[in-house]
Amino acid sequence: MTFAASWLCAHPAIAQVETGAEDPAPEAASPEQPEGKKEKDVDLLYAPVPFSTPTTGAGIAGGVVAFYNPNGSPNQWMTGGGIVWTTRGSKGLGVFHKMSSADDGFRLTASASYFDQFNKFYGIGADDGDRGDDLMLRDQQFNIKATATRRMFPHGYLGVRYQLGTHSAEPHEDEDQPPSLTPPPPIDQMNSTLSVVGPVFQYDTTDSHTQPTKGVQALAIWVFGFDWLGSTFKHDKLTVEGSTYLRTDDSTVVAASAMVCSASGDVSYYNLCLFGAGADLRGYVTGRYRDRAAWSVQGEVRHQFTTRWGAVAFMGIGGISTSVGDLFSESNMLPASGLGVRYLPFKNNDVHLRLDVAVGKNDHGVYLGIGEAF
Repeated sequence: MTFAASWLCAHPAIAQVETGAEDPAPEAASPEQPEGKKEKDVDLLYAPVPFSTPTTGAGIAGGVVAFYNPNGSPNQWMTGGGIVWTTRGSKGLGVFHKMSSADDGFRLTASASYFDQFNKFYGIGADDGDRGDDLMLRDQQFNIKATATRRMFPHGYLGVRYQLGTHSAEPHEDEDQPPSLTPPPPIDQMNSTLSVVGPVFQYDTTDSHTQPTKGVQALAIWVFGFDWLGSTFKHDKLTVEGSTYLRTDDSTVVAASAMVCSASGDVSYYNLCLFGAGADLRGYVTGRYRDRAAWSVQGEVRHQFTTRWGAVAFMGIGGISTSVGDLFSESNMLPASGLGVRYLPFKNNDVHLRLDVAVGKNDHGVYLGIGEAF
């Protein structure tokens, strides 16, 4: 089982307590300014949440997110932070900030986090994921990430992303359990630095950045790690994804998304393409399926039953392979489906809280977040 605590990562839509450095979900635009909301209004969302998972044990995650608009931008700003603690020793804290200029021509997202956590490592490739023999790793990591974009033409933004991550990991097996047969990652990868930079392109015609009901959104991020940048490994990683939204009646929206990821060069295990750490396929333990290439498609039906309460049903499929060239001919098939509940905490703000329960090929997951998965 996995658990998501959205206020602990750069993207508040979803974050995994059990994840490594993978950001799961690429930077989205800031929430659209709700009609009638004054510039000086501040909506505060507090959310302490107890949880229990096989990996982390029992614990509590909590934080606060502020929604406000100091410059009259079409998109409200977001600032937040939180902490997490578990009985098995995982702990961490993180902060994030999202803002845009008054004319929405410039957007900035930034985050910083520190985690001392226990992650399951299943190996690399479809066969290792199917085998399900996990090796517990203790990973101490510090991450900083920033994305800045400038509008270049109507609905189109071009910018840059930089990410710095330090990792200090080691095997941490339970003496009361049978030893894992999965070998650990190379030691130079477990103690390494990720420092990557690259271009970002976004195209967005949606009518809302937190609760879209129509339009399309496309995002491409291509980052590079270089020796001169301080990265331990020279590599590159390209992620391309898109979403579309259609309102079928006053209370129902149909949404669909697709994603392709490719990593090449000397890539560390924690920066490979993987499922479970983002908005791709819900229902998979973070990193159980990871390799140099991945793809997914998914659909979701969202229905608002009352002013405050709604529900969703979703399903999708994806896969991983050793290269993007073999992605659709040799990748495995990973189905996922689930149900969710939505709650609107503010009267004049379209930001929703979500709780999703999903089932995958070999596991299941429970996800709590701010905003939709995509």
